[in-house]
Amino acid sequence: MKQIIDALTAGLTLPALPDYDCNNGAVLRVLTDAANADMDKAVQNALDAGFTTFAENTIEGNRCVTLTRENVQAHIYYCPCERKLRIVADPFTAPYDASPVPFERTSQTTLWQFESDHSFIDCGMCFILRCADNSFFLIDSGHYLQLNDHKRIYRFLRNHTPAGQPIVIGGWFITHGHDDHVCKFVDFLAEKYDDVTIEKLYFNIISTEHRDSHFWGESNKQISRDFEKAAEESGIPIVKLHFGQKFYVRNLTCTVLCTHEDVYPESFENYNDSSTVLMIEADGCRVSIPGDAGAFESDVLTSRFTEKTLGCDVMQQAHHGHFGTSVEYYRLSHAKVVLFPVTQIMFDGDLPRYEENRVAIELANEYHIASNGTVEVPLPYVPGTVKVLPDETFENFDRIHALWGYTYSDEYKQSLFESFLLRSGLPAFDEIDG
Repeated sequence: MKQIIDALTAGLTLPALPDYDCNNGAVLRVLTDAANADMDKAVQNALDAGFTTFAENTIEGNRCVTLTRENVQAHIYYCPCERKLRIVADPFTAPYDASPVPFERTSQTTLWQFESDHSFIDCGMCFILRCADNSFFLIDSGHYLQLNDHKRIYRFLRNHTPAGQPIVIGGWFITHGHDDHVCKFVDFLAEKYDDVTIEKLYFNIISTEHRDSHFWGESNKQISRDFEKAAEESGIPIVKLHFGQKFYVRNLTCTVLCTHEDVYPESFENYNDSSTVLMIEADGCRVSIPGDAGAFESDVLTSRFTEKTLGCDVMQQAHHGHFGTSVEYYRLSHAKVVLFPVTQIMFDGDLPRYEENRVAIELANEYHIASNGTVEVPLPYVPGTVKVLPDETFENFDRIHALWGYTYSDEYKQSLFESFLLRSGLPAFDEIDG
């Protein structure tokens, strides 16, 4: 890949950072003090080297071009606010749909913030989008301590697919490799459901051999490796995402706004800054998915974009509403619906500590917390149409204390349980059939 990048940068006499291992055999070179003309030269070099243009996109002056030659993708992009030209040589990725594909519209486009089982743990994130043809686009999955959530996800998809028809997952997007985002995906694959088709996987996971990986912990790194191994062994086409790429899944238009490649050369002591940030447009409505993006990614987003790009109707609160993206990011997003993939307990603790959460809520029409029940948002968003489905899980306080050492007053636990019952709560369960 280094030879390919050498060919694409031929004739450019710009300062360069050390080449960056993007994982999966892909390599990034960052040229500094660059201008638009330098990007034009790199693209021409690619064409002269036998590459053909696959897709182009410009977002508020940030230009990107994707080119292909045999089994290699060259992704070239320039961000004028940084004066940096980035060139990725990627031998790993499958092609993506760079233009809309015809389909028959048979259903209401709907987003669900899935209620992860929070009996033993407060984190976990899964969003389910039903496309306009009854297929699905999934975002992340859940933690290994959400023991049966892969079965609950399957049951949810089965219940929302017409009887007698297979479950079609047009795409499964993974924001980053943390356990509370990838583990239930691995378990879902292991079930080998014979009535489920997954058409493509979308992600860009940072290498566990990264120079900063000693900050992450061996368990985190092993879970990331297990996820990538399961994804590759599944045989499902994998699209490795890069900045500015726009891909289509039925009536969804998905645009990549940031990956770990955009944070380099900053530190990845905070693994969350390796999240892939996605903006999804569906039927005139915009859904923002920052994953667990942290401070460095927040700075990238707010320096490159205005509210023209970051503004949205529905937003997943970054890092479950814990520390992460900035107040300015939420002001530019000014979402009408804010979804917190977290428990009521953690939300209550975070709200007074983080101005970011308060600002997002103040700007929104409504906000919802995942532990209180799966949230259903018909798209396009219309005020008054969001529903919260019956709450399915409740904290096992003894196990939580044994696992994490968290302690709550009897009064607080009683108030949470009474609220759970008012939400048409169901008894907690240990096993789910099917």
